Amino acid sequence: MTYDRFFRPSRRSLLTWSGASALTAATVSLGTETASAAAFPAPGSALLVPSPRLDLNSASDNWIRAKPTKDATIIQSFDYDNANRHIYLAQVTQGGLKLTGESAPVSSADRNLNGDLTITKWDMSGNILGYMYLRGFGHGMSFGVEPVGGTAYLWTEVDAVALSDGTSRGIRLARFPFANGQVLDSTSSTLAKYTPVPGSTVNTASIDPIYGRLVVRYRDTDGVKKYQVHDLDLARLNIWSKPLASISEPDITAVPGWPLTTYGHPSLQGYVAVGRYLYMLHGNAYGTTENINGQNVVISQPNIGNTFITSVDLATGAFYPAPPSPFNGNVNPLYTAAAYTLDYREPEGIAVYVPDLTQPGVFSIGMGFASGPSGARLATIYGKARLIQPS
Repeated sequence: MTYDRFFRPSRRSLLTWSGASALTAATVSLGTETASAAAFPAPGSALLVPSPRLDLNSASDNWIRAKPTKDATIIQSFDYDNANRHIYLAQVTQGGLKLTGESAPVSSADRNLNGDLTITKWDMSGNILGYMYLRGFGHGMSFGVEPVGGTAYLWTEVDAVALSDGTSRGIRLARFPFANGQVLDSTSSTLAKYTPVPGSTVNTASIDPIYGRLVVRYRDTDGVKKYQVHDLDLARLNIWSKPLASISEPDITAVPGWPLTTYGHPSLQGYVAVGRYLYMLHGNAYGTTENINGQNVVISQPNIGNTFITSVDLATGAFYPAPPSPFNGNVNPLYTAAAYTLDYREPEGIAVYVPDLTQPGVFSIGMGFASGPSGARLATIYGKARLIQPS
């Protein structure tokens, strides 16, 4: 069954790439693909190589439904270790726990302000295999998993700064191995830390496992939300001067025909790139309201929601395919009703899944949803698998 439709208001990589880039200082910058014999792979532009694109209109299938994580809080994001067949999930650490080095239990409000996160390790069926705690890292909206042999290295935000809304966000990136049962502090000397864009804030990351890229989302010194795509090998070496792509984040409420009064401004809940295309997931929990034109409007109706998946061309920074007006047919952004029967449903995270390691170029996109009652939240993943091959 397909769960996607437009709901009208009336109702290291698995593939290896190399090359050298020619960069420009424009809002959007991409390299040109050439061969390279450098000692380490220079960034090439696989982004300009015609790459398969997820068919946004393809069915959303139930992959994992309502499974527990280590803590009882809402998941914020997840990612796959495709090589070792594991799933990792991030959430703000629940209140009332006393971790190593703490003199007393810490409240949920302080966990949010401190940027304390819990990472759960699942098998591919959603069974808990392990966990670790991160103190002082951020909110966990997105992170990446880089498998190295049998070890999963996580790329997360770090050095959390408290915000006025009671949460916190990391101002740098960190890379470290998942270690079951560990309590890891942001001040640990074992962390590798990175600042891809000097002066940036609200840094998060995700990984393109097909083309070997690290995608960085950040807020620049003018407050503009942007994405950069980097060769993962170079990122690991702390080389950030040659991004393969750099775009400003498009506003999904600005596309032609967008029904603002029905869906409001859905919150960004995750992003990931595969090859030339960036995918974003937006939406809010059922019952979320927004003040629109002086009226308090429910923008995420129960059993309907306001969850959208979007594809963006990293070569132009524009929606691809371009959104039609009015919405019909192959729409972008695409409304999805995946997991709509959950009593509590909030989209949380998007990730790239490779079903068959012997065919690393064939991928699916998983969409995460927080579910379950308050105090006992669960995690759900639905996915899309149909690809559109380049012509």
